[in-house]
Amino acid sequence: MEGNREKLRKSIENNNETEVQDLLSHSLDPNYEGGWPIRLAARLGFYNIVKLFLQFGANPHLLSESGASTLQLAVYSTKNWDLDNWNFLLSCCDSSQLADGAAVAIIFGNTDAFKKIIRTGRCNTNIPTSLTGKTVEDLAKGYKLNYLLNPSQNNSLQVTSTLSLPSPRHSRQHRTDVRRSPVPQHRNLSPSVANFFNIAAQRLTPPRSPLRPTFSPTH
Repeated sequence: MEGNREKLRKSIENNNETEVQDLLSHSLDPNYEGGWPIRLAARLGFYNIVKLFLQFGANPHLLSESGASTLQLAVYSTKNWDLDNWNFLLSCCDSSQLADGAAVAIIFGNTDAFKKIIRTGRCNTNIPTSLTGKTVEDLAKGYKLNYLLNPSQNNSLQVTSTLSLPSPRHSRQHRTDVRRSPVPQHRNLSPSVANFFNIAAQRLTPPRSPLRPTFSPTH
């Protein structure tokens, strides 16, 4: 199992879509070990790998031990948000999940992601977000981005779902699933937000407890 886990991790880190697809085609559980593979791909900004996992039935709403979702980590990566590469992921999220993603985008300066999320027309900007307890509207005002809250000023984008996903579920039973990476330094982060990203930026360490094999290794 350790060898299989390492092979999967390296395939994702190398953005090897062919190898990841091969593993999934040979019965790899798309929610393997609590879903750390899709979250790792999101943290690295590899939208093509994330989409591949979704196509094989992965649940992007499973959370890491720190509470990180696939969307939040994709936003935090800041990669590939200048185009429409992440629209498929936005289409999978409900209003509160989009709001949590928007909070990450605001705090860590990913204005491209913030605009994409707002343009869906489905982000609830008036509910407390899970990381900060503040609404997207309040955060946007605090970071002087409230001018972006009007989708009509930014070419309204309607995102429709093209993927069939399982019902959203939350899991905090698995270790954090991202490689060590410097966390952007921002003032006035609440302890909950700072802790979230400090944990979410740690090295990938999937659980080492005995697990039943979920796929056959290829040769």
